[in-house]
Amino acid sequence: MAKELAKAKDKVVVAEVERFGEKLLIPEAMKIDQAIDLLKRRKAYEEEETVIQTTIDCYPWDGAVALERVLTAKYGWAQQVAQRSFFGKTPPQMIEIASGFGKKITVPWGQFSIPDCEGSINTGVDVTPEGRAQFQLIANVLRKDEATVRDLFAKVAAEVKANSIYRGQAIRVRFLDDDGNLMGLSYPEFLDTASVDPAGLVLSRDLERAVKTSLFTPITRPLDCLANGIPVKRGILLAGTFGTGKTLIAHVASKLAVEAGVTFLYIRKAAELSYAIEFARQYQSPACVIFCEDIDREMDGERNEDMDQILNTIDGIDSKTTNVIVVLTTNNKKGIHPAMLRPGRLDAVLDILPPDAEAIGRLIHVYAKGALEHDIDLHAVGEMLAGNIPAVIAEVVKRAKLSQLSLQEPGTRVLALSSQSLVDAALTIQGQVELLKPADKVEKTSLEVALADVVASAMEGDIGLMKKGLRAVPAIAKAMN
Repeated sequence: MAKELAKAKDKVVVAEVERFGEKLLIPEAMKIDQAIDLLKRRKAYEEEETVIQTTIDCYPWDGAVALERVLTAKYGWAQQVAQRSFFGKTPPQMIEIASGFGKKITVPWGQFSIPDCEGSINTGVDVTPEGRAQFQLIANVLRKDEATVRDLFAKVAAEVKANSIYRGQAIRVRFLDDDGNLMGLSYPEFLDTASVDPAGLVLSRDLERAVKTSLFTPITRPLDCLANGIPVKRGILLAGTFGTGKTLIAHVASKLAVEAGVTFLYIRKAAELSYAIEFARQYQSPACVIFCEDIDREMDGERNEDMDQILNTIDGIDSKTTNVIVVLTTNNKKGIHPAMLRPGRLDAVLDILPPDAEAIGRLIHVYAKGALEHDIDLHAVGEMLAGNIPAVIAEVVKRAKLSQLSLQEPGTRVLALSSQSLVDAALTIQGQVELLKPADKVEKTSLEVALADVVASAMEGDIGLMKKGLRAVPAIAKAMN
């Protein structure tokens, strides 16, 4: 019996320690000494240092803004005042980032402390094997503050999910520098979609329907697409000469995307596609659009390693799990390697042609902004200008206004342009329009080729080839005569 009591005396008593109310309560069967021992061990445990780490799948600056918002809500902190008193002796680095078009915010970055915790919190970057930069938080604190820190981290993750600065916005991002090297963390720029007027995009009726079907509908109704078994993942090529409206289509697409809560991402070159797609994965709910102009700069000529990488990147987008719409433009569709054009890589190839006569009439209404005669007949000027790029139509309207303005008193407005004034203005621009057309390629004759070879050989110092070319010239000249 004595031995059993001795064993009981050495027994360690364990109980959950909770803070509640204003009373110090211990289990009914626990002795005071046992409670004191338990509290001592609990105190020693809570004084131990621990590391708490979390990674939030968002771009680091997005996470930094969410952290700043949570700190402000929790502690009433504002970066404009008392930075040193809030962060202690070593305030963190304060960085300024864009949080919207024309908006900037200053957020903490690096190591800092928070008022009710002993230790420090560090912001950082975690990079996935695919190269996606994510926001990371690491806390070095005492165990007694672990619950506070975990609650803070959870609130930051929830803030990013609810109020991301990038999701549903239109942004321009650079991933590679001018030499083609991977940049560090870039600073996304927000695009001005508020000033975009979709009414300014005037295309022929058939092309208008094609653009709406293949591009605008997936952007504005991604959830309806998924509900009908239509993958949101798409590849679209807009092909057409300079000035036909490809860039304006991009602007309208960016505005429609923002209005639909879809992220719009603009990149400069196709070599950045793989990085852009990884970025897009963080913001693809409900969808993300990636827009890249002049794809033919990297997709023409013989198939090479860079081309294969771009093709494999587009191929590698999983249509079942990735809601990413890739939109590319080209001024030279024939210059693009055929491997790029097959379905699966590009689901739709849209030829963005200059407006026809009917579209010209609608464009004139857009550019005239109400300064036309009532019930004006634009058929004649439409036929004259059909096939010209919109910039030409805009200039015709300007010239017609200037002509009419010269006949009016100073301080008056042009309110009633006639169809004849537009026809007259169209006639004055014909010569300039001819200069815009590419020069016809003149095939060289055999004699011209032979003479060119002789000159080139002489300049390179190759006497043997030069003599051989000279011997061939008379024979070619005789055959041509």
